[in-house]
Amino acid sequence: MIKKILIIISFLAICTGVSFANTDEKKVCTGFGTWTKDGEYKIVRSKCITEKEYQASLNAPDYLCKYYQKSIWKESERPYGKKQYQYTDSSLTKINALKDEGKALCDAGKLRDGEAKLVEAIKIISHTRMN
Repeated sequence: MIKKILIIISFLAICTGVSFANTDEKKVCTGFGTWTKDGEYKIVRSKCITEKEYQASLNAPDYLCKYYQKSIWKESERPYGKKQYQYTDSSLTKINALKDEGKALCDAGKLRDGEAKLVEAIKIISHTRMN
């Protein structure tokens, strides 16, 4: 009987210690998962950051520059985006030129001017007919 009580007390002490040890910030992971042929769920392209790191990235001065560039890439440069819209060669050329100009301005520290160029490119994408 005493052994059982000691085992229970030991178990509770270990659980309490573990719960206090896990008080640091939780990490948020992005990415997606797939089922393997073996029936196992596997996370692919996962990136984990803490809430503080996430908030810091959102409040960074160059956040919009990075966000707009990624958006333009998704919609006009990667194959899936090109299938979604009916781009002409001239509109793609103009989008890429505006993106490059905007990136150069952002890299030079002229964030507002760079964001304006990137928004121009996004407007062209937005007014392009979809398939």
